[in-house]
Amino acid sequence: MAFDFSTLNRKGSLFTIDTEGMEGHKAAEVFKEISDAPLIMRAVFVNKDTGYGESVSVVTNNSIIYFSKASLELAHQIRDNEDAVKELNDKGAYFKIVEFESKKFKKKGYSFEFLKPEEIPADHKDGDPVFKY
Repeated sequence: MAFDFSTLNRKGSLFTIDTEGMEGHKAAEVFKEISDAPLIMRAVFVNKDTGYGESVSVVTNNSIIYFSKASLELAHQIRDNEDAVKELNDKGAYFKIVEFESKKFKKKGYSFEFLKPEEIPADHKDGDPVFKY
């Protein structure tokens, strides 16, 4: 049985996407596979501290991508914005994974940022498949 991500919601069930059966992938793994290709976010969850601090899970149409706490502030901003939650539930939002150099840990880290309207693929149709191994 898949992990019940709805248990992570701070304000009840914010997101409507069913994550059962979805595979999870580290952001670094996805970035190595697809670089900064556009993805569609359908939900974002804040994972409780398991000894390394809170982390973030981003749900696409068919996969879950795990990010470190570098994405935590943005995840909270999304979850606290009713319009953003509604948009993610209705049709999602385009984002890309970005790679950065962590000065503190002296290694690469990964976060995400949303695409500008002019960056969204012109041939996109709602429901198009997005990243999955």
